[in-house]
Amino acid sequence: MARVALVNLASLPMPGNEPIFPIGLRCVQDALDRAGHQTRLIDFVQDPGSVDDFAWVAEPWDAIGFTIRNIDPIDISCDGHVEYYMQFLNKVRTTLDACGRSPLLVGGGPGYTLFADQLRARLGFDVGVIGPGEQAMLDILDAPENYRRLGKNITGRRYDGFLTDTLQHPGSLMEVYTQFEGAMIGVETRRKTCYQGCVYCPYAYLNGDNSGDLKPLDLIASELRAIHAAGIRRVFFTDGIFNSELRYAKEVVALITDLGLPGLTWSAYFTPKPFDDEFAALLAGSGVEFIVISPDSLDNRVMKLLGKTFDTRHVDRCLERCRRHGIPARVNVVFGGPGEDEESVRNSIQYINSNLEDGELVMHVGYRVLPQTGMARQLGMPDDDLLAPTFYPFHADTFSWIIRDLESRFMPPSVLFNFMAARNSSKRIAKVPLPADSNGHSPTEFPYLALSRNLPLV
Repeated sequence: MARVALVNLASLPMPGNEPIFPIGLRCVQDALDRAGHQTRLIDFVQDPGSVDDFAWVAEPWDAIGFTIRNIDPIDISCDGHVEYYMQFLNKVRTTLDACGRSPLLVGGGPGYTLFADQLRARLGFDVGVIGPGEQAMLDILDAPENYRRLGKNITGRRYDGFLTDTLQHPGSLMEVYTQFEGAMIGVETRRKTCYQGCVYCPYAYLNGDNSGDLKPLDLIASELRAIHAAGIRRVFFTDGIFNSELRYAKEVVALITDLGLPGLTWSAYFTPKPFDDEFAALLAGSGVEFIVISPDSLDNRVMKLLGKTFDTRHVDRCLERCRRHGIPARVNVVFGGPGEDEESVRNSIQYINSNLEDGELVMHVGYRVLPQTGMARQLGMPDDDLLAPTFYPFHADTFSWIIRDLESRFMPPSVLFNFMAARNSSKRIAKVPLPADSNGHSPTEFPYLALSRNLPLV
């Protein structure tokens, strides 16, 4: 059996980084532990000293796995994380060389999956994993020498343990992550790609080849009981869309209610359709803290261009049901998508001003363009050029249109501060010319975050 260190690179201290509980890495660790491997999770929130004290690197590991959740904060006012990852991996390799050790270095995680070909060489991994990591890591550790200096990425496979094994996290790790304001513990109920075709979303690619497994309710119950017993009271279901399969979603919500765990609250990402009265009534009695819906625009034309399978009528009905049953909602709106202009911004803001209550709006400006998405295909840019924070082109006056029309109750000081930071960053965006489109229109310009353009191409 192998000795394996699993390093949560998402917990590195980096500007704009807000670490969240490493559920994906814990899934991999649990699978390895069940197979008899000896593992240690290196998390810099739990052990801040390990960022600089590399004594752990020098231990006799057979393999070290590194997970990357995000390439950048997907926020126009923040720089990318890749340079921090590169610096850290350089120190790891220097330490290994100094002590004469050569464990297998493996990369993975959702952020890595999106840019696997670009990151493997930059970070010096022997092998990288695209998609789900549990079975791939088991395969690698069964024959590690087959992967040493392989210089390639492999595709993760379906993991049967998702349907049979209860995932229980160390209490000490859960406790440290719940010290953050608003912190939650993630719970995964399904492994199925979202049925929607939003042009900015890479979920289908991230989830890889999976049959669409739904976790048995008894396993979810065991996981929730263990989380509650550890003193955790806030849960976030990490499914792409919680109610994408309404029948199963209703079963999960009914389960939460039947468990009756005192003080437990939960939330998730929802879609306004399907969302019927029966579902709303179930939610109301389940301790749901709030539902998060992401129309992203509240202009029907732009919603269609974003690939939404619903429009403002469905948002209306969803919000009406929520209010009738006393369910708090959060509505995500991102200005600056395909087809966005002054009229569409005005339409969205009119909807917000007329239909949303205080605290319901979550607002951003700028769509981060990611590989394997419809947005990336529209722009025809190579993945290498998307590694630095890259945003879909939007009108320079977008910020002014929002400030002019949005009611001040949606811009408390904290929101206004972040909004102005994003506006200032947008003024420093560098633009790269693109070829004329298929209709023969003149070349456009595509914006990048200027401060993140100096990544070495090693």
